[in-house]
Amino acid sequence: IAPDGQSIDYELSYSDLVGTVQQSHIHFGQKSVNGGIVIWLCQTATTPAPAAVAGITPMCPQSGTVNGTITTANVVASGTASQQIDAGELDEVVDAIKGGVAYVNVHATPLNGGGEIRGQIKRVD
Repeated sequence: IAPDGQSIDYELSYSDLVGTVQQSHIHFGQKSVNGGIVIWLCQTATTPAPAAVAGITPMCPQSGTVNGTITTANVVASGTASQQIDAGELDEVVDAIKGGVAYVNVHATPLNGGGEIRGQIKRVD
């Protein structure tokens, strides 16, 4: 997370998945609780990101590393109304990460469409 909170540099690495990678995102939710998508980390032709962020979302490899920089342009409204994160609200996402209530999923099909890999985000200084 940049010192001014206006961007997040990320690196997502994964390998040896059972299924075919479809997508990866940051979700707003505490450990063991499902939450809405707020940032797409990567997409595939089979499962593209929403039009608002598709042009700035990298493609997912089947195995490897995806990295980039997240800004307000990457934040989509959470599909869960009670979470109250709207498009562009990077400050809310940063607060969720700092508070330990954001996680990353790598979705793969056919066996693990809900997320073959899931882990809470930990901030590294």
